[in-house]
Amino acid sequence: MHDVVVIGGGPGGSTAAALLAQAGRDVALFERERFPRFHIGESLLPHNMRLFERLGIVGALRERFIEKWGVEFLSSDGRLNRLFHFDEATDPRYPMCFQVPRDEFDRLLLERAAESGARVHEGAAVKSARQEADGTWRLEVAQDGGGAQDVRARFLVDASGRDGVLARQRALRDMDPGARRAAVFAHYRGVPRREGRDAGNIIIIMMRDGWFWVIPFADGRTSVGVVAEGGRIKEQALPAEATFERAIERCPAARALMAHAERVSPVYATSDWTYSARRIAGDGYFLVGDAAAFIDPVFSTGVLLAMSSGEMAADRLVAVLGGRRAPRPRLSRPCQRDYERRVRRHVRGYRRLVDTFYSAAFPRLCFFPETRIGLPGAVINLLAGDMEPAWRVRWRLQLFYGVAALYRRFDAGPRVPLHGVFENALPEAAVAARAESSIA
Repeated sequence: MHDVVVIGGGPGGSTAAALLAQAGRDVALFERERFPRFHIGESLLPHNMRLFERLGIVGALRERFIEKWGVEFLSSDGRLNRLFHFDEATDPRYPMCFQVPRDEFDRLLLERAAESGARVHEGAAVKSARQEADGTWRLEVAQDGGGAQDVRARFLVDASGRDGVLARQRALRDMDPGARRAAVFAHYRGVPRREGRDAGNIIIIMMRDGWFWVIPFADGRTSVGVVAEGGRIKEQALPAEATFERAIERCPAARALMAHAERVSPVYATSDWTYSARRIAGDGYFLVGDAAAFIDPVFSTGVLLAMSSGEMAADRLVAVLGGRRAPRPRLSRPCQRDYERRVRRHVRGYRRLVDTFYSAAFPRLCFFPETRIGLPGAVINLLAGDMEPAWRVRWRLQLFYGVAALYRRFDAGPRVPLHGVFENALPEAAVAARAESSIA
């Protein structure tokens, strides 16, 4: 019997498995796919660096990936831009991070878990996870090529991402009907970059009905994607490639950046449905990363939330298992509540910023910031991944949200004209069909 079994080999699962193994625990990790595999979410946040240092992989990251020192916001017409550097934060503990192709990055983390002593199994899908009367876990695992395996463990870490093995099995997941967005994206060569350390900055192009990301990689490729309300994209009634090309053509800033770019990957499409699990910690288990909750990826929070929750789960399990082999170690209710409280606080902090981003107030505050009392520095702290900010950051964030609320209520602040690239952008065939329907 294992001390801990981890479902999922993404950043959250690999982090949990590596830290448990480093502490001398018997941990097995089961990953459904075989790495490397394509995954979205390529921009990391500076506060990830603390976790990278703990895992001992900073050197490997520097060798392989481009450094990210800031984020640049562009208006859809390209006339307004604002470049924020992470070292301009109110509390700039971590001034940089990396932009990473996720297939390479996730593979690096999974290999680190194996090097640390975790028993890593790829091509191994967990079909069911049930808890025995004595509190131990029993998993049915299907291996590539056939054959089933019965696995037992004292504790379970579910880091199975949006598949949410345990959350779906126990019907724990609540979807947010008000945040149903979709993304269309691809990789390109020939997208221009800034010089020097700013070459690795992420660019976010703000539109009235969505936004573009532009993420550079060390090998010359650039990840480019557009996010909009799912219904807007669906009603285009076009294949993903045509939808993406139309969005680029209708956004002047994106069109200018992509003028000489060559696509070097297929065009992908995915739905980003915001959700959370009603219970993310229980008797003998923790939900980690996207298995616990998922929010809009505009601020690149996914990897940090996954790795930080994986770390918290691992540290609590190490403490519970202790130096002795207790016959029936259990997760106390205070331990469960503390984990759940901290994870929800981190998610809630970014969800509030995401909601503000999609309001008319954010472009006004972004391109015309109030600098006298340091509001941009506090927001940069959050953009850098500071999930437990100091008081001097927290009160400025509260003031930022207060100003945003006033802007929304009274339609105040400088005007920022933005394009709506999906609004009234139905293809001719769909327009004709609707017209015929209305006549009938």
